[in-house]
Amino acid sequence: MTETGSRPDPRAAYGQWIAACAAAGWQGDPVTEQVHVRDGLGRVAAAAVRARWPSPRFACAAMDGIALAAGSLDSAMIEAVQRVLPAAAFSWIDTGDPLPARMDTVVERERVALRADGSALVAGRVTRGQHVRASGEDFRAGELLISAGRRLAPADLSVAAAGGHAALPVARQPVVAIIPTGDEIRPVGTVLGPGEFTDTNSLMLAARTVQAGAVPAVTDVQPDDPDILAATTREAALSADLVLVIAGSSRGRGDYTATVLDQVGGLAVHGVAVRPGHPALLGYVKPARSGHAPPDGASTVPAIGVPGYPLAAAVIFELFAAPLLARRAGSVIPDRMPVQARLSCDWTSPPDVEDWVLVSLRSAPDPAGSGSHIVVATPARGHGAGAVSRLARADGWWRVPVGQGEFASGAHIQVQPAHT
Repeated sequence: MTETGSRPDPRAAYGQWIAACAAAGWQGDPVTEQVHVRDGLGRVAAAAVRARWPSPRFACAAMDGIALAAGSLDSAMIEAVQRVLPAAAFSWIDTGDPLPARMDTVVERERVALRADGSALVAGRVTRGQHVRASGEDFRAGELLISAGRRLAPADLSVAAAGGHAALPVARQPVVAIIPTGDEIRPVGTVLGPGEFTDTNSLMLAARTVQAGAVPAVTDVQPDDPDILAATTREAALSADLVLVIAGSSRGRGDYTATVLDQVGGLAVHGVAVRPGHPALLGYVKPARSGHAPPDGASTVPAIGVPGYPLAAAVIFELFAAPLLARRAGSVIPDRMPVQARLSCDWTSPPDVEDWVLVSLRSAPDPAGSGSHIVVATPARGHGAGAVSRLARADGWWRVPVGQGEFASGAHIQVQPAHT
């Protein structure tokens, strides 16, 4: 971990923030609750889930046809091109039906011809155990079905129900309080006057919060008034696991977020060596206790002063909000396989910051003449961190580490796919 100038790099900043929150009383462990399996999609398993019984619970048919005891047939009957079975030697059976007692084999219906006397003409070789699902063939009683910390997918819900579970232990979904601020900011749908802007950041951060498996709680736009902002922040923290205060994190005349965080709790990090997003603030809130209690009795709620530029807001969420929410949910951030690409042009980044560069990707013939194709990454240039259209059009982020600022056209890079 390094610090560049007076600002720590993102990894060091995150560590300082978490340590400060913990010292102030924050407990980041997940809290367990039970949900019905039908409501478990996207939730994080809080404990390992094991099968209460085997699947299948009994030997059953895997095909429609007849069940018979192949073990009682002599070798000539088994090897014959066709054979006749008396009515007492077989039972009609459908897929999923329990296998009758003492029978061990199913012959599919297409190979069976029923005769007038009730006997059956069976064509083709008969193999003992064919078309039968044995008890426990899928999984045994006590077998691990879902690991703790796994984000539940549709198949997880199905296998849990098959293993005897109607409800599952999951981590309570973290709540993220999102507080947009600014005298010039107006709600979505408002007719704008001169010098006014639509509140797009809270919309973007709320949607990304949902993608991260948490629940957004967006307040009304707050004015640039430190007393009002302090009261709103304390109130929002009562029902939140994380507070995001949008804008006001820089050093302008109307930027009060740093002062407010210091007032309502504490400020651990003032500025991070990252571009875009360097004015970010990392601190915590001591919620007001007017007869209410924060989630799980928390005495401290982490808070982030999110820069007002959209690209900066997006970067700061990924660096700080996403890992904290994953920790609170008892999971890890899902790995998104990086795309191996080659730069389309020379590139220079500032050497003293971690530079998050938006890129677009395209396929192109391999210049080496191999006949295959490569992925080419073109960095977005110009317009600054306030150009939200760049975020919408990009395919991913290229994270340029501190101290690695010079790249030649054709250099191999890794691109982190954008969250879509």
